[in-house]
Amino acid sequence: MAEGIIRDILILVAGLVGGYLTAVLGGLHAPWWANFLHHRKLLKTRKTRQQALRAFNRIKAFRAGNGDKYAYYILLATSATICAAIASNLSLTIIIVKDFPPAFPIAIPAIIALLAIMTMLLCLATIYETARQLERFDGYKTEFEARWGYVDTQ
Repeated sequence: MAEGIIRDILILVAGLVGGYLTAVLGGLHAPWWANFLHHRKLLKTRKTRQQALRAFNRIKAFRAGNGDKYAYYILLATSATICAAIASNLSLTIIIVKDFPPAFPIAIPAIIALLAIMTMLLCLATIYETARQLERFDGYKTEFEARWGYVDTQ
């Protein structure tokens, strides 16, 4: 009985002290935290815009004939093929070799195979998107400018 009362008093004291510290520290650090989150959002938006602008300039260079789109396609297709080969070899290894040693769990080649498949799909999607953006460049430029603002095309 006495242990329960002592425990309840300790919980009450700890709750009051913790609540007070939370209120004081929250009031002191809330403006700093809001400022930090705002600047992080601005930096992230700026980086995202720069990445989108790099992709747009690459598409624009391909369209103008300044960049070699076929070398880009070959690089992506080769990467996709290598990733597919890695994934298939690891998948066959998992299927054929059923008794893995305890120091080398089956999850390691399975995770590597899944990562290779995801990389292959990313390369193939990039090829598709690049070709689609080249075919409909005017619409792509309009969508880009609607989202990121005016882009000088000269």
